[in-house]
Amino acid sequence: MNPADTLSYIVGRRSLRAMEPGAKIPQEAVSRMLEAARWAPSCSNTQPWRFVVVQEPEAFQKALQALKPGNRTWAQHAGALIVLCANPADDYEMAGQPAYLFDCGLAAQNLMLQGVAEGLVMHPMAGWEEEPMRLAIGLPMPYRVVCVIAAGQTGKLENLPEDLQKREAGERVRKPLANLVYFDAWPNEG
Repeated sequence: MNPADTLSYIVGRRSLRAMEPGAKIPQEAVSRMLEAARWAPSCSNTQPWRFVVVQEPEAFQKALQALKPGNRTWAQHAGALIVLCANPADDYEMAGQPAYLFDCGLAAQNLMLQGVAEGLVMHPMAGWEEEPMRLAIGLPMPYRVVCVIAAGQTGKLENLPEDLQKREAGERVRKPLANLVYFDAWPNEG
C-alpha cells in the first residue's frame, strides 16, 4: 500500500452536494463500504455501530423527509442514505468518557474513504430529526441515530441552488498543522 495514495483519498474527500439524480450505487460498492466500516477500530472491540442503508424509493422518501429542509434540497439526489446508529447502553466507558460516538466516527470515516475510492460523493450530515428518522427506518429503542451519510454519483454543480454552488466550488480550507499540533507538551501561552 502506497501511503501517498491513502493521503490522496483523505485530502480528496469533500462533503460535496452535487449528486446525479437517479444514479444508483452498485451493490458491490455498498458492500465494500460496509466492509471497510466493519474493520474500524473500537474501544475494547465493542463495535457499537449499526448501519441502515436506505435505497428503495419508498423507504428513501421516508428517510429523506426526516432530514432538515436544507439537506433535503440536495440529498434527494443521493443514491443512498446510510444511517449510522448505536446503542448508548453498549458503550465502553474509558476514563469517564463515552467511547461509542468516537468509535462510530471511526467507522463512518472508513465507510466514507472507501466510498471516495469507489468514485462516489460521500456527505456526512448532522441535520436530521431524530424521531422522524427513527420511525422512517424502524429503529428500536434505545438505539440512537449518530450520523446520516448521503452517498451518490457525482452530479452537475448547476443542479444545486446558487448558494450551494458557491459553497461547493469554494476552496477547501484547513488550519495549518502549526496551529493544531504540539510536541511533548501544550505550549506556554502566557
